[in-house]
Amino acid sequence: MGKLEKDKDGNLVIVVPYHIRHLGPRQSIVLECGSKFDDVMNEPLPKSIILAHQYAQMLECGRYKTVLELARALKLDRSYVARTLSLVNLAPDIIVAVMQGKTPPQMTLAKAVNNLPEDWQEQRELFGFCSK
Repeated sequence: MGKLEKDKDGNLVIVVPYHIRHLGPRQSIVLECGSKFDDVMNEPLPKSIILAHQYAQMLECGRYKTVLELARALKLDRSYVARTLSLVNLAPDIIVAVMQGKTPPQMTLAKAVNNLPEDWQEQRELFGFCSK
């Protein structure tokens, strides 16, 4: 099950054990066997959040210098990669809720990747995680 931890610098880190399984041109996210995430592992929103963090790590470590370079390497559209990357800015508690399958009905992948507010409280209000 996913959990929040602090790294050596005191930053919050969301830990979700998984690996990517490639089946021809398709990818599946396989979460830790027997985890409570089994029901949501291939839903679009949790899968996109995991991919967003993978893409961000590829950029941060210098493996790719730009979103365009990353998108070309992945053979994906640049705008798709950029929209997916926006999910790294989701509030940590929202990410945990999504990974636990506790997503309010008004939170969809389309809504999350289009004009995502930077402010976490605004995100919570937009997606129905708290009352306004």
